[in-house]
Amino acid sequence: MRREMAMCEPPQKQYRRISDLARPKPLPAGFIEDKRSVYSESKIVKANHQEPTKFILTDRLEQLCEPKPYHYDFAQDRPSPKWPVTPSAQKAAASTVVENLARPKAIHRDWVEGRPVQTVVKSGAMKANASERLSQLSLPKKGAANVVMEETETPYNEGISTINPAALKAVASTRIETLAQEKQTHQSYLPPCPVQSIVNPKTMKAKASAHVAQLARPKDRKELEENPNVWKVSAGAKAAQASQRINELSAPIPRKVRAKKATAVPT
Repeated sequence: MRREMAMCEPPQKQYRRISDLARPKPLPAGFIEDKRSVYSESKIVKANHQEPTKFILTDRLEQLCEPKPYHYDFAQDRPSPKWPVTPSAQKAAASTVVENLARPKAIHRDWVEGRPVQTVVKSGAMKANASERLSQLSLPKKGAANVVMEETETPYNEGISTINPAALKAVASTRIETLAQEKQTHQSYLPPCPVQSIVNPKTMKAKASAHVAQLARPKDRKELEENPNVWKVSAGAKAAQASQRINELSAPIPRKVRAKKATAVPT
């Protein structure tokens, strides 16, 4: 039994470690309960100091805290929204010009009042009877009688107009036949070329001449392969001197030459 209890109990060192971790965190030195946070960046307050911190403002901060002064021409608002009227103004009489100006603008003589949205029909017009001419004009146009419908049973039938027998026997005039002729193509018109060019069989059997074969041959680079220093400048070419004519042609134009300014040499 003792052996089983000894196995269930934790070791002595482990029990002490758990007790140490279960303890609350101690308060730091100089802690004040009224303070918002322990980790404050402000200066440490003395233990016997219970008053709040007093801030000292500089002259510049006091100047910025002052409100903006009023303008020297600023005037206060009126004491009342009612505008005071003097007794003499209350007893004043309007002149003829003031009375004419006070009259509202008269409506133009050609002005017509806007019509209502709904048309008002007169009782006489509502009781009127249409004449024979109006009844004739109100009938639909009789143009559908000349149309003959084929295959009435199908929904895709088409109307075919009946042609007068006299129109079937009519003969077109010379002017109508001229207008009925299709437009002729231009005399210089050429049809579009086919996509694939047709090569003449004689051209396919032709043989290139010796000159054409010579022109078709690529340029040989044997000189570069045999002599890699083909672009080397000889000693005689390096020692050559230009003639008077070459120097004259290589000189710049006189009008484009700018003379250099002489600088003063310090003594």
